[in-house]
Amino acid sequence: MRFLFVHEVNWLEKVTYEIHDIPELLSIAGHEVTFIDFPEFAKGDIRNRRFSFKTSQARSQSRAHAGATVDVLTPGGVIPGSLSRFLASITFIPLFLRTVKQRKIDVVVLYGVPTNGWQTVLLSKILRLPVIFRAIDIAHLLRETKFKFLVKIAEKYIYKNVAHISAHNNALKKYCVSMGAVEEKISIDFPRFDFERFKPMPRDQALALSLGIQANQKVVFFRGTLYRFAGLERFIELFAKYLQKNQEVCLLIVGSGEAEMSIRETISNFGLEKKVFLTPFVSYEDLVRHICLADVSINSFVPSLVTHCVLPGRVLQSLACGIPVVSTPLQGMMSYSQGTETVIYRELDETFVAAVIDLLDDENRNQRLGSAGRELVISKGTWQEFVRDFSHLAESLVKTG
Repeated sequence: MRFLFVHEVNWLEKVTYEIHDIPELLSIAGHEVTFIDFPEFAKGDIRNRRFSFKTSQARSQSRAHAGATVDVLTPGGVIPGSLSRFLASITFIPLFLRTVKQRKIDVVVLYGVPTNGWQTVLLSKILRLPVIFRAIDIAHLLRETKFKFLVKIAEKYIYKNVAHISAHNNALKKYCVSMGAVEEKISIDFPRFDFERFKPMPRDQALALSLGIQANQKVVFFRGTLYRFAGLERFIELFAKYLQKNQEVCLLIVGSGEAEMSIRETISNFGLEKKVFLTPFVSYEDLVRHICLADVSINSFVPSLVTHCVLPGRVLQSLACGIPVVSTPLQGMMSYSQGTETVIYRELDETFVAAVIDLLDDENRNQRLGSAGRELVISKGTWQEFVRDFSHLAESLVKTG
C-alpha cells in the first residue's frame, strides 16, 4: 500500500518517537511511505528567517530503524517567524494534492491538528481518501496559545470526519468521544518498543561522570519535554531537603522546553546546582545509556485533562529498560498498567517523594518493580505486531471506501 503521513513537526530533527517508528517499519514491511512535515526550528535558528516557496525532498530517510525508506517532503517557509504556521495552512494544500496524485496514495495517517490537520481531512473527503487519525495528545491544551479555541474547533472537525481514530490510551479515547467522535471508529493502540534497543544495561560510569554524577551516587531521573505542567519545580521543592542531606543521591533531568527557565530558577533557589543536573535532549543512539543511569524514574506531571490523556513514551522507555517508575495518578498511564503492580502512583506531595526514597533504599523492591515494569511493556506487544494490525486496518478502510 501507499501511505501518506502528515504532521506539523520537523521529522528530520524532532526527538525520535513513534512518528518515526510507525512509518519506518511500514516501509520495511514493503509499503511505500511518504511523510509531509513542517519546517519548525528552534528559536534563534537562522533558518527561521528564510523565504522559500520550494518544497524540499529527503528521500529514503531512516531515523529509528536501519533499512527504512521514508520520503520526507517539507514545504518551503513562505514567511519567517510565527506567521509561517498560518500561511502553511494554505501552502500545504497544493503540496498535499500534488503528493496524493503523483504518488497515488491509498491512505493518509494524520497526526497534526491546527497547521495541516483540518485541511488534510477536508481534502481527503473530497478525494474519497480514508484518513486514520493517530491521537496521542490534546492539541489545544498541549501548549499555551491565544488561538486555543480555533485549535479546539479543528480537533472537533477532525474527530468527527476521519475514517478511524487510533488512540494512545483509553482516557484519550473517551476524550475523542466527548468531542464528537464515533466510539465504534476508535481503537486503543498502545505504543510499542524495540526491546533489543530498550533493555536493561549496566550504568555507563564514564557518561555519568561527564554529567557530574559520582560513582557512588544514586540517580532519580526525568526525561522529556519540559512542559509547563511537567511538575518538576514542585518535585524539586519537595525533594530539596532530602537532596541537601544525602550526598549519595542526585536528580538528572534530560530535556528542554517552556518550563526550563523556571526549573533552573528553582534549582538555584534551593542551592542544588551540584545535586540537580539538567542537560538537553540526547540523540536516539545515546538515549538508553542515559536512561540506564537511573535508579528511579519519575513522571511528575500535574494531573489535568491534557496530562490524563497522554501516555508518555519516555516513561514506558524507562519501564522497558527495567527502571522502576513513580508517577502522579494519570488516567492514561493507569489504563496502561491496569491490573498490574508495576508503576507506583502518588499525588505530587510528600507521599510522592516518600515513594521515590523507598525505592532508593529498598534494592530488592527496586529490582522487582523494574522487572515487572519491563514485563508489562513487553506484554503489550512489539512494533512489528502493531504495524501488522495497522496495515490490516488501512486495507479494510480502503476496501470499504
